Amino acid sequence: MRIWFNRPFALAYRVLSLIREADTARRFTLICTHKNTWFTGFAAADESQLEPVGLDADAYRDWCLDFATRQGIDLIVPGHETAALIDSSQMFAAHGIRLLAPANAETLPRLHDKSWVYRQLADQDFLASSVDLDDPGKLPEAVQSIWAEGHRACIKPTVSVYGKGFYRLMHPGDTRRPLRGLTLSEWVSKAVAEDGTCAPQQVLEYLPGHEFSVDCIADHGRWIAGVVRKKAILSNTQLLDDNPLLLGYAQRLVERFGLNGMINVQFKEDAHGQPKLLEINPRASGGVAMSCLSGINLPYLALRGFVDGYDGLPIPRARLGQRVTEVAVAISLPTSHAQ
Repeated sequence: MRIWFNRPFALAYRVLSLIREADTARRFTLICTHKNTWFTGFAAADESQLEPVGLDADAYRDWCLDFATRQGIDLIVPGHETAALIDSSQMFAAHGIRLLAPANAETLPRLHDKSWVYRQLADQDFLASSVDLDDPGKLPEAVQSIWAEGHRACIKPTVSVYGKGFYRLMHPGDTRRPLRGLTLSEWVSKAVAEDGTCAPQQVLEYLPGHEFSVDCIADHGRWIAGVVRKKAILSNTQLLDDNPLLLGYAQRLVERFGLNGMINVQFKEDAHGQPKLLEINPRASGGVAMSCLSGINLPYLALRGFVDGYDGLPIPRARLGQRVTEVAVAISLPTSHAQ
C-alpha cells in the first residue's frame, strides 16, 4: 500500500521512521514530498520528490490529485493545504484515494484559532482565565480583568505556532523583568501596526507550572489511546506520566471535535498545580518519538487503525514512569533532489 506524506512538518523523519520500524512486513511504501531540497523526512521515506512552489490552494490541490493518481497513491496523510485537500476528499475518492484527515474541513482550520477553541469549550473546567483582544486600546482593561482574579497576565496571538508572539505582561508587583516580559506600552510598540490595529490576541492568566503534552490517536471522535509527557522545567528531559486526568481531558476534546488519526494536546499547570489547556494540534507532535518509548507506536497504530479498522488491533499497555529525552543523530540525505 502506497502512503503519501505531502509537505509534512519537520517531525516527518520521526514519524516515518517509527512506521518503518513497526512495519516489519513492509506492507506500507512511504512516499514523502516537500519543497525543500534537503528535507530531513526524505531520509526515512521509501520514495521522495520535490514539490512545486508558489501554488495557491486550488492549484496545489490539483497538483496533489495529479501526483497521487500518477504515483498510484492509496492514502494521503496531508501536511500542507490540509483543509483544501479534505474539502476535496470526494475528488480524491473518485480515484480510489483516501485521506487520513485529523478533522472535517469545517473544524480543522478553526482548531488553529485558540480563542475559537476556548469559546467552544466554555463549559469545561480545564480552561485558563482569558480575554479576547482585537482592539489594542482595550489591552489595559483586559489585563486588569486578569489581575483582578489574582493572576499574572500573558498575551499571545490566537493563531500562532512554536510560541511565536507569546509574551508575559509586566505586573506592578514584579521586582524583576520575567523571561519574555514586556510592559503594556512595550507590547503595543512591538505588536500594533501603524494604523492602530493588531492581529487577534488572547490575554490569559500566566501558567507557571509544568507543561504536559498528550500524544493520542483517535477514530473519528472515538478515543483509542494516548500517552502523557510531563516536561521538566529545568532540563530537557520528560516523564512518561501516569496521568488519567489529562487522558480524560484529551478524550473529551477528541469527542467534542470529532478528531481522527494522530492528535496532540498541550496543557500547562496554573499557580495551584491545576492543568489548563494551551492548544490542540491536529497532527503528530515533535516529541511523539518520546511517547512511543512507552511501547505504543502511535503513528503506526494510527495508520493501521485507519486502514484496517481499530477493532481487533492490539494496543500495548504503556510502560510509564520512564524519564526520556532526545538526542541529535547523524543521517544521510538522498542526493537525487540536488539542484
